[in-house]
Amino acid sequence: MNQSTRIVVGIISLFLSLFLAWRIGIWLEPAPAGPSLPAGDPKSPPYATGTVQEDLHFEIRNVRISGDGAALNGIGIIRFDTDRERIKPAVLAMLTAVKKKAPAAKMITLELKPAVECTQCTLARATYREGRTVIRYGIPSQEQIERHNALIGTTDGTGRRIDRPRLYRPDKETFGAGLAVTMALEAARQKNPSAGEEQLLDQAAATVGISPVVAARHRDFMKAYFTGDGYGEETLDTPLQ
Repeated sequence: MNQSTRIVVGIISLFLSLFLAWRIGIWLEPAPAGPSLPAGDPKSPPYATGTVQEDLHFEIRNVRISGDGAALNGIGIIRFDTDRERIKPAVLAMLTAVKKKAPAAKMITLELKPAVECTQCTLARATYREGRTVIRYGIPSQEQIERHNALIGTTDGTGRRIDRPRLYRPDKETFGAGLAVTMALEAARQKNPSAGEEQLLDQAAATVGISPVVAARHRDFMKAYFTGDGYGEETLDTPLQ
């Protein structure tokens, strides 16, 4: 890598680090007058906002409504470090807020994310249909984390050693690094769709300014923790008004 390339990579890495520090700082600070959360487009107001608990606010963004108003899809944004136990009340609060704004909606589908920009960072998926809601959990409970980690290093039924990322509730640094790698991977994939996974990882690592080995570790953790719907589901009777 020549000097000019190193300078460019350094500038990009510095900008990305400052951007992530600013965004994560916003997510973790309490909102004095209302929700202060990441948005897909800062110039565009959210479709709906609300408070689940004192330290847990939400926004609804990227909403699409069918022509007859009967179906609505959107993204619900909450803190990246939200406990699994608080996903259900967050979903119910979001659905209630959406139903008030779109009373004709008979089917509401929401993806819960910590950031609109991270397509893979999904905490849960929720589908409401005429009084019943199915929540598919994308993040593990503490019991699931412990069960997952206990199998690391053991062998499966075929005698193969189980090698998987160790799970734990991410802190600000873990999530910030994982988000940087994930977004860099998505940008590299969009720029060069035909590239292999290792090529994309090398490009993402160079953008973020870390080694491919470290980048792979962050990528694998994010995939294992924020699965979208890989940690079970629950069906609720939800007669929204």
